[in-house]
Parts: sequence; C-alpha cells; structure tokens
Amino acid sequence: MRPDRSVRLRAKVPTTRNRSGTVQRMDERYERGRQRFLEIHDEKALRTVEGLGDLGHQIVSFVYGELYTGPALSDRDRELGAVVALTALGRSSQLPQHLRAALKAGLSEAELREAIMLTATMAGFPPAMNATATLKSVLAERTRTAEDPP
Repeated sequence: MRPDRSVRLRAKVPTTRNRSGTVQRMDERYERGRQRFLEIHDEKALRTVEGLGDLGHQIVSFVYGELYTGPALSDRDRELGAVVALTALGRSSQLPQHLRAALKAGLSEAELREAIMLTATMAGFPPAMNATATLKSVLAERTRTAEDPP
C-alpha cells in the first residue's frame, strides 16, 4: 500500500489577538452596514431588522456592510434588482421597503411599473399583480406624507 500523501489541514484555534481582530473587523463591517442601511432605508426599517437579533445583525453586516458598499452598482441599480427579485419571488413583506428605497434612489413610478410588468413575463401575473398593488400603496403613503404638515 502506498502511504497517504494528502495534505491534512489542522484547524488553528484563534488566539486572543486574532479573535479580537476578527471581532473588530465584524464590528467595523456592522457599523459600515448600519450607516449604509440608513442611507438607503430609514430608522424604522433598521429597528425592524435589528429586532431580528442575530439574523438582523448578519443582514446589516453582510448585505449592507459588504454587498451594498460595492462599487459596480448604483443604489438605483441595486434597488431595481431588489424590486424585480422580490416581485418574482412573491416576497411581499420586504417589497414596500425596497419600493421606497427605489423611489428614494431615483427610480420613477413609471420605471417601477414597467419593471414589475416585465417581471410578470418571467415570473407570472399573480406576483406582478401583488407588486403593483404594493406600489400603489407605497405611492399613496408618499402622497399622504407629502401632504401632511411638518
């Protein structure tokens, strides 16, 4: 029999120094994600996500601390992608927040309606109908908010 020449990897136990460095990097990523989240959404949405405990921490750290800070896409492009994906998947609970963020990022009502309609051709009419109703509600909410005196 031939001897096993494969490389065996041994897990290194993080030292206190490495562990604190990792924690520091995670805290920096979380703070970067939190700041980025607030640029895109609002305090109410942040409180909702942070209320999810560890899951919320991971969303803020990874999604907003890493993915939403990348240089290749604009906020407008990211939110258009989010609206299309959430529409296609029928994720109506997250859709209002991303429709608000899409409008804030510069997408127009007409662009959002067209994106939803285009999504219907791939994902079907029922999710597009739900997304259209959600967009209508978000737009009505914006109108009410704009009409309310400060």
